[in-house]
Amino acid sequence: MNRRYILEPYSGRASRHNCPGCGKPYEFSRYIDTRTGEPVGDKVGRCNRIDKCGYHYTPKQYFADYGIKQEKAFRKAISHQSVKTKPATTPSCIDLEIFTASLTRYEENNFIKYLDSLFDFETVNNLINLYKIGTSKRYGDGATVFWQIDRFNKIRTGKIIKYDKNGHRAKGKNNWVHSVLNLENFVLKQCFFGEHLLPHCPDCKVGIVESEKTAIILQAKLPGMLWLASGGADGINTEKVKALKGREVILFPDASQQGRIFKKWEQKARQFGFEISDYLERNATEQQKAKGVDIADFV
Repeated sequence: MNRRYILEPYSGRASRHNCPGCGKPYEFSRYIDTRTGEPVGDKVGRCNRIDKCGYHYTPKQYFADYGIKQEKAFRKAISHQSVKTKPATTPSCIDLEIFTASLTRYEENNFIKYLDSLFDFETVNNLINLYKIGTSKRYGDGATVFWQIDRFNKIRTGKIIKYDKNGHRAKGKNNWVHSVLNLENFVLKQCFFGEHLLPHCPDCKVGIVESEKTAIILQAKLPGMLWLASGGADGINTEKVKALKGREVILFPDASQQGRIFKKWEQKARQFGFEISDYLERNATEQQKAKGVDIADFV
């Protein structure tokens, strides 16, 4: 059975809209009808700022609110004459030359400057080498590339983020390497940030946080564990978790109002047999939860 209504796949900033809940631009994903490709409604969708907004208006709720009779689930008609070959699902990879070219100009990289304010030169240099942190000229000099490299050393993609010198993200200045390069027929299958380190640390307990920045800082502060990043509150799924088979894993969700993220990750912990830390749920203030602080803020 195919889903009749899905969240619009990302195809650039034009595929993301102002959120009806929090008003933030380029953060709202609309539900579309897979038959027509059209949005169900302007306000029917989900805000990507799950921890700070949480707006989610489903097609089912929309149909109920407006008295629209929902059709039965869309079933794809299959016959011997109409069977089509499934599209390739092998993950695409970023060219090694592009990756290698980014591993320079750290004196311009604002995120590296921020790390320099926290740690000594040797520690920062080690973090750069461990996580293969890159530099991009996107948004002017100083943007950071967080490469997603899988356990087979295949470069799945890279997340480009612009920071200021204090380690704060610049509003609206983030993108994906494969999107910036306009690669045709690119099959994106994300992996955990830091996954490439797993084969080199077979006995390490694994800690998973949301952001790449947090994973890197915790690796410096708590090196007894191997720290990976999911890339977001919805970044833990069955495909990614395959890389963690046989590993002891602890989840560290960001703080959020009403514990939304903790509850979501608690379900993931049960599903995959992981542990979960409730430290932020117990110790973060309501103001901190509203800001979505993470474990690195406390460390």
